[in-house]
Parts: sequence; C-alpha cells; structure tokens
Amino acid sequence: MWQIFFVFAILLAFIFAGFPIYMAIILTTISFMVGMHLPLNLVVIKMFGSVNSFSLMAIPFFIIAGNIMAKSDITDKIVDLSDSLVGQFKGGLGHVNILASMFFGGIQGSGIADASAIGGMLIPAMEKQGYDKDYAVAVTAGSSMLSPIIPPSIAMILYSYYTEIPVSKLFLGGIVPGFGIALLQMIWNRIEYSRRGYNIPTHKFSIRKLGHTLAHSIGALLMPFIIIGGIISGIVTATESGVLAIVYGLVYGFFISKKLKLRDLVGILKDSAVTTAVVMITIAATGALSNVLVRMRFQSNVLNYVVNTIGNPVLGTLFLMFVILVLGMFLDPTVLIAMLAPTILGIGNAFGFNPIHYGVVMVIMMQVGAITPPVGSFLFVSCAIGNLPIEKATVPLIPFIVTVLLGILISFFVPQIVMFLPNLL
Repeated sequence: MWQIFFVFAILLAFIFAGFPIYMAIILTTISFMVGMHLPLNLVVIKMFGSVNSFSLMAIPFFIIAGNIMAKSDITDKIVDLSDSLVGQFKGGLGHVNILASMFFGGIQGSGIADASAIGGMLIPAMEKQGYDKDYAVAVTAGSSMLSPIIPPSIAMILYSYYTEIPVSKLFLGGIVPGFGIALLQMIWNRIEYSRRGYNIPTHKFSIRKLGHTLAHSIGALLMPFIIIGGIISGIVTATESGVLAIVYGLVYGFFISKKLKLRDLVGILKDSAVTTAVVMITIAATGALSNVLVRMRFQSNVLNYVVNTIGNPVLGTLFLMFVILVLGMFLDPTVLIAMLAPTILGIGNAFGFNPIHYGVVMVIMMQVGAITPPVGSFLFVSCAIGNLPIEKATVPLIPFIVTVLLGILISFFVPQIVMFLPNLL
C-alpha cells in the first residue's frame, strides 16, 4: 500500500514543480515503470490504447459545436435570456451568472469554456454594477460547475466510456441534480447579496422582454434537445450526436444568427484542436498511469477496503466521496474519472446501488476539484479573467462549494432525484 501513496506523492511533486498535469502523469508513470522493470514501450502502448475509441470522438465534436455556437454570439443571447428571467430579483447579475451557466452547459458541456465565456462577460459587468470582484469571481467559478453536470457533459461521456453505462441515461440523470444545485446557488447568492449590504438597482420583470429574448435565443437552446433527443430515441449514438451538433451549429451560425463567417472556421478549428489535445493527452497519460496502479492493485485495494472493511454502504460511499474530494484538490476531474470510474462502478454494484444513480453522483463529486484550490481549473480561469489572486477568491467561493456538496448528498440520499428522468425511458 505504501507504494501507492508514493505514486501520488511523486505525482504531486511534479505538479507543484510546475509541470503540466499530463507531463507530471507521464513522468510519474515512467519513473515507476523503470522501478518495476517494465518495458517503456508499454507507456506508448497504453497511451494510444486509452484514446483509441469511437466513443471518445464525441468529445472533440462537442467541443467544436460549442465553439461554433460561442462564435455565433450565443453567449450574449443566453445572458440576455437569463437576465429577463431572473434579473428582477435582488442579486440580479449573480442569479444571471448562475442561470446562464446552466444554459451554457446544455450547449458546451465544459466547465472551463463556461468560466471563460460567461465570466468574460459577467465578471466585468458585475464589478461595474457594484459587486465586489472577489464575489463576482466566486459566483462565476462556482456556477461553472453546472456545465459538466447538465448534458451534453464531457465528464458523463468519459464515465460512460470507462464503465459502459449508457451515456443517454447518465445525461438524463444529471439534469435534475444540475437544476437543484443551480437553485441552491441562487439561494446563497440572495443571502450573500443581503449579507454584503448590496443595494443594486434591478429592472422590472417584463413579459415582452422575456418573449423577445426567448425568440432570439430559442434557436440556440434547441441544440441540447436535438442532441439528447437523438441519443434517447436511438437515432444517433453519442458520437454521432456530436456531428449532428456541429451541423446544427453551422446552420445556426450561418443562417439563423448570421454571425458566423467562413473565415471564423479556421480559428474555431484551431481552438477546438487545442482544447481537444489537452483533454486527450490527459486521458492518454492517465491510461498509462492506471496500468501502473492496476499492477499495484490500487483499484482492488480501494474496492476491498470500502466494501469489506468499512462494509456499510452509506459510510463506505461517504468515505469514497472524501477520498475523491481530497484527490480532486490536486488532480483534474478527467484524471479522477479515468483512474476511478471502474472502481466506483464496482463499489456501487457491491453495495447494491443503481449504477446510473451512483455514477451520476460520483461524476458530480469528481468535478468539485475543479473549483477547489490549489489546482482547480475552473477557479484559475475565473481568477485570470477577474485579474484576482486565487487566495482572495477562495473564501467567498467556499459557500458555493458547499452548495454543490449539499446537492450531491441530497442526490445520493434521494435516488429519485437522479433516476426520475432515466426511469421515464
């Protein structure tokens, strides 16, 4: 067991030394393969094998589709629609930030893209209205958690790939918890608005304005329905639905919003290639490290400890959540899913939980690390946009982290929250 702790210690040492996550994983893998007298060509074999999948092709397709929609000024329309829905309440722009992230998640499925697009618009706008910068950044980082939960979710696609659970049911399972977490965050936003003594003017609710913004954004909001409807009906697979999303995005950009130009496509493909490369190299590197951990019996030891030593399904699950929370402070959610997904499935099955319910809850749990210091990617993007040191955003972000954890616990103890929509299939 001490070897496993040593693996994570070396991995964290490389990360804190400034190496990119994927490079830290590769160097850790090579170090232990040398120590275990394994051939180094195994690193290359496992890396290529980890990404050689038709299912994973959905990831670049959804990234391209999301970038097409972003270039088509969808962010403006989402923010306007959110403002017309909740802008009249006290804490208006904070509510708008949260709701816009929920809508954006139904198009992009990436928390980093959410933090960048929504934060780029609303952090300066919130500051201009009178919100403190640290709070504007905290709202943005906290609400960016909604994008990996609301389908189409890249995280759910990855979990489906490693566990062979139907991605359509994982997608549906994430909808109600995502809405619930958004509601909890809006409640806290209202409380914090009063606690900080804000008195920012709000506009009156207008049916006319709502109808106007809805009419201008309905074309964009159709995308998640097309994607999910195609998958659920069996017309397309998750990967094919990504292609369908690209086609619809092009139609929307060229003929509906008319904001997309042919010259924009080169930049869209470049940006999508960079994002895809970051995700895929991380998955590939983790595949090689997972092979080392399998040889050290990491996954089987975790499963054995949780199931046989702890024994109690609730206590075992809470312990697993705690381990994920701690690991998530240092490792990207993509790494956690690649390392732990089969183990989580095995633990859930051993305890008798529904694999869809257990999977959705744990995927959300594995995303929490993206908004926790010291290496939370969503948090870093939000702080960069707000030009704010990460330590100044940490304290106001804590309540938003708590809302996510509360939503996870409620979803765990009330399975119907997750299973309501999948059971309709």
